[in-house]
Amino acid sequence: MVIRSRWIRRGARASALGTVVGLVLFLPAPSRSQEGATGAAYVGSEKCVKCHEEVWESFQHNPHYQAQVDAHEAGPVVGCESCHGPGSLHVEADGKEDDPKFVTLHVFKKMKPAEAASVCQACHRTGDQFHWDQSMHARNDVACQSCHTMHSAKSEGGKALLSKSRPTEVCLSCHVEKRAELNRTAHMPLREGGMDCTGCHNPHGSTGPHMIRADSNNELCTSCHMDKRGPFLWEHPPVRENCLTCHVPHGSNNDKVLASKKPFLCQRCHIQTRHPSTLYDRPDLISNRLFNRSCTNCHSQIHGSNHPSGKTFLR
Repeated sequence: MVIRSRWIRRGARASALGTVVGLVLFLPAPSRSQEGATGAAYVGSEKCVKCHEEVWESFQHNPHYQAQVDAHEAGPVVGCESCHGPGSLHVEADGKEDDPKFVTLHVFKKMKPAEAASVCQACHRTGDQFHWDQSMHARNDVACQSCHTMHSAKSEGGKALLSKSRPTEVCLSCHVEKRAELNRTAHMPLREGGMDCTGCHNPHGSTGPHMIRADSNNELCTSCHMDKRGPFLWEHPPVRENCLTCHVPHGSNNDKVLASKKPFLCQRCHIQTRHPSTLYDRPDLISNRLFNRSCTNCHSQIHGSNHPSGKTFLR
């Protein structure tokens, strides 16, 4: 028993050692700026003006300029070092790029997305940014600077410091398949500028699917389309489950941004009904269900009915 317990203890120590070694091997290597920043001190934004006068001039019109922060190492007011880190060693390099001290500041273009995001999250951790760490953008290594630009914002008035004039243009630079959908008939004034992608989506993450600003697609849709909210005395199951069962929200070539034309949309579920399907399929036969609104000519309350006789959504 003694020998056995001794081997168990040795095995436990070996396992623990292996775990530690594994952690050390897989820990991310510090960036060049992090290594060089050791021992650096904050010297104030005034030291930056000597070489970066143009950047300093533009920063004075930046939403961050003179913003108050709580317990930030760089001081109570947002300045250059609030984002770029302590600059004493960089100042000592006196512009000599071959001096190791020159690269001791945070250069966001050279940083990994997670490292750059951690700098922004020093202040931006609440509100719209609360769910960033679990968002699809963060998990796909999308950096903050992919959408935002601190010193050369293209958005009107510098709002949100966007790299393009509108949030929709920023989104479509990556989501090209949505650009094609928006070029179809859309029920939302996205192309006209009446709203942006951020009206429905939170690019920094959310609790709902596809980073929408609600817990479900139906909740998001009915925040505007309140007449479709219900509850109804007679409910249409696909409507209750998900609006996207029938609609394509970004745009469609069909009426009311439907996923396909009626009656074929309805026939995806209603394959065997009292209505013969041949009346839909054969072009040589004429049916009132093939004209105008098709099935909804009669079933006008297709989203749900509160009429006592509205079981089939006729009224």
